[in-house]
Amino acid sequence: MKIKMIATDLDGTFLHDDHSYNHRLFAKVFRQLRKHQVHFVAASGSSYPRLAREFAPYLDQMSFVSQNGSVVHQGQQLLQTYPIQAPALARVLHVLDRFYGPQDINQLVVSGPQVSYVDQRMDQHNLAIVKTFYEQVHTVTDLRQLFSNNPHEEFTKISINFADHVDLQRVAATLDQYLPASLIIENSGFNTDLIGDARGTKRNGLALLQERFNVADDEIVTFGDNENDLGMLAMTSQSYAMQNAHQLIRMQAGHVTAADNNHDGVLKTIQQILKNDK
Repeated sequence: MKIKMIATDLDGTFLHDDHSYNHRLFAKVFRQLRKHQVHFVAASGSSYPRLAREFAPYLDQMSFVSQNGSVVHQGQQLLQTYPIQAPALARVLHVLDRFYGPQDINQLVVSGPQVSYVDQRMDQHNLAIVKTFYEQVHTVTDLRQLFSNNPHEEFTKISINFADHVDLQRVAATLDQYLPASLIIENSGFNTDLIGDARGTKRNGLALLQERFNVADDEIVTFGDNENDLGMLAMTSQSYAMQNAHQLIRMQAGHVTAADNNHDGVLKTIQQILKNDK
């Protein structure tokens, strides 16, 4: 079966642990993808501006499923957003305030398609981490007033990085119980939960691109390492969990990469796939 599209998660999958990647090898692989007419997609929980920076030389030749599927771009063209409705946004912050204190949450980020917002009281260490994943970050005096102060702005994702002592399974149970059914909660690794509109998933983002490029499920290859990748790993038999992924993730994928994320597992697997692609 000919492959027409390859979609990969970034952190823990395509990127090394230091958030870098093998630019020389990727340039070689990307040329091969173009030759084989395979469309490349970056699918991440991070914001579009961060993804655009990571792949700046290839920006107009690939697509981006950012914020776990809440924002979808083909190159620089915005195709789709799945905004969170204002009452649901307010409900999320109310539940967080009720059950968790400042000692429980390291980073709370509210994002739109381009810009992300944090409380101005966030310390410099955590702010630097947020900027790694969200690129365009603005500080505000009070996140709780962000929605009322910007009634015409779309907000697409809430990211919560919990302190190490917080039990994420209990967090998931609490949020599932108290948040509206219109929202989805996905773990993105690194003690981080992402909350967004239930339609905004990596799987749905890829479905939009598949329709645009006329790609069937068995003509796409996917790579991932975490819970938020399960939808796109389950959609095709040509799915790869990373060698470094949790066992539960590896069990859901059709294959496991021979190399981990720190040893260019995605790129080496793509090279092998292209050798066999007819």
